[in-house]
Amino acid sequence: MADEVLDVWMDGFPRPAGRLARTSHGDTAFLYNADYASAGGPSLSLSLPVDMEAFGDIETRAFFANLLPENAQLQRVMEREGLARDDVVGLLKHLGADCAGSVSCVPTGAAPIKSPGVLTEDYEPLEDRALLRIAKSLRDERRLPVEVADPSPVAGVQSKIALTVLPGGAFALPREGTRVPTTHILKVPGRRDARDTRNEEAAAILASAAGLDVSIPTAIKIGEVDALLIARFDRQVRNGVVTRIHQEDFAQALGLPSELKYQRRGKPGRWFDVEAALTVLDRTRDPQAARLAFLRATVFNLCIGNTDNHAKNHAVLYDGPGAPRFAPLYDLLPIRLSKEYTHELAFQIGAAKTFDDITGEDLIDFFETLGAPPEHLDRLLQDEIRPIIESLEAASPRLRSSGLKPFNDVLGREMEELAERLQLDVKIEPRDYYPTEGT
Repeated sequence: MADEVLDVWMDGFPRPAGRLARTSHGDTAFLYNADYASAGGPSLSLSLPVDMEAFGDIETRAFFANLLPENAQLQRVMEREGLARDDVVGLLKHLGADCAGSVSCVPTGAAPIKSPGVLTEDYEPLEDRALLRIAKSLRDERRLPVEVADPSPVAGVQSKIALTVLPGGAFALPREGTRVPTTHILKVPGRRDARDTRNEEAAAILASAAGLDVSIPTAIKIGEVDALLIARFDRQVRNGVVTRIHQEDFAQALGLPSELKYQRRGKPGRWFDVEAALTVLDRTRDPQAARLAFLRATVFNLCIGNTDNHAKNHAVLYDGPGAPRFAPLYDLLPIRLSKEYTHELAFQIGAAKTFDDITGEDLIDFFETLGAPPEHLDRLLQDEIRPIIESLEAASPRLRSSGLKPFNDVLGREMEELAERLQLDVKIEPRDYYPTEGT
């Protein structure tokens, strides 16, 4: 018997997609509504295809738990409402009104989420003093001020808030009770990680220079607080109207809980590895293009020292009819600069678990697993991999001129190592040797 039930809405449909329930035993279940299915409503996830049978706890929990933030806001709701961390339905009752993508979870019978949002009517501008208070609280306390609720909690561990940028450039929050979509995410690192804002902006600019599809954030100052302003690729603004675009990360698409977003945390069949990624890529609208994009993204991440490209840092975007496409890259950082993270790869490259263990054979095995036939490997190296490294080298002076010397050093080191292991004759200017940190 259901103990708590939420209506699950997909943006743009006049009736709920289905119902999310928690039983008296603590299990979760999800069932699509028959009228939603008969009207041709899309699946919430590749792991939850439209079906008239209820999905059980494992499949349901994996998708919906991945909608929850993993930060102080979640902790505050748990403490205020007396909820356990594994009470996904109870937590979404308070945090699910405007999730990533087009999904909204609200108490049964509640009014549907308003969509679209009209910029001139549905948003309340933030005064400079209020915005600064939010930024300082996120930086120093790692949470929002007690009087501020995030209108659209986004999954992840970083301190951030979803907000809207109005046509004149002012920041705003949805007017109370409207629950309209936001347009941006404001991410604020702690004091000691303030440079991450510039590193993440620079990494995205490098990705664009290498020809990758990427969401480029902007490093900004709010008073003396360093912050990163990120335009949401799961939102669209047209003629002053904001609408949602559905998306899901690879963990959701694979039916994996966030705890298994790294290969090292799972086991065969229940982890994020290259073969698992392929099962998502091959269900996109252009599987061959998606495979190549994932391959190029992985090479880029290796070049910049980003070992944190886990399942929740890859996504698919439902921005057209039918199957989704591989989403723009996001959350790009030279993690090898940090002592706070393990430097084990998010997923193995061939048999290698760390960058320093990767051999040329491991890289070739990775390329072949993604579908590059042996007879075409030289063409792949010359037409795809070599241009990435050359483009990054050509764009790297921006790092030096921006005062990001450590990033530039690790970039040069990693590119040199990759080029050597793939036997590519690429000219890379000497940098200072950068001793990698972490374990």
